[in-house]
Amino acid sequence: MLRYYRSPNIMTRDYLDIDRHWGILAYYDVIPSDFDQLGPILREFSCPEEEIEKAWQTIHYPNKAFIFNVPWARMSVLVVGRVTHPSQFLNSLLHEFDHLQDAILQYYNVPHGTEDAAYLQGYLGQVAYDGILPLLCPVCP
Repeated sequence: MLRYYRSPNIMTRDYLDIDRHWGILAYYDVIPSDFDQLGPILREFSCPEEEIEKAWQTIHYPNKAFIFNVPWARMSVLVVGRVTHPSQFLNSLLHEFDHLQDAILQYYNVPHGTEDAAYLQGYLGQVAYDGILPLLCPVCP
């Protein structure tokens, strides 16, 4: 039997601000029924219906995530589904952060492998820290 790491039906929401250069609507511990709330948000950012359907299907499986980047709005919608272990949450989050970093670097025409790109990577973790800590360590203060 598959056991989930967190209690059922508790979606966590967060907003990550990258110094007013980019915003991230972050949703963690998402289950398919949460798409009643997420679908309209994705549509507001002109996410194609086939992408919304693909995302909805993705969230039916444990340890899955997706990101929808909206360069014209300098925004992203990050969704991490239900996970089976804190390390799986971190795995999914870092994977999606890589896609996020790609979108931001491309928008601002910053080359990969530069010091600016490395600072962005660290900054993403820093601004997400407070929101993700309970998912990484539920007994931490």
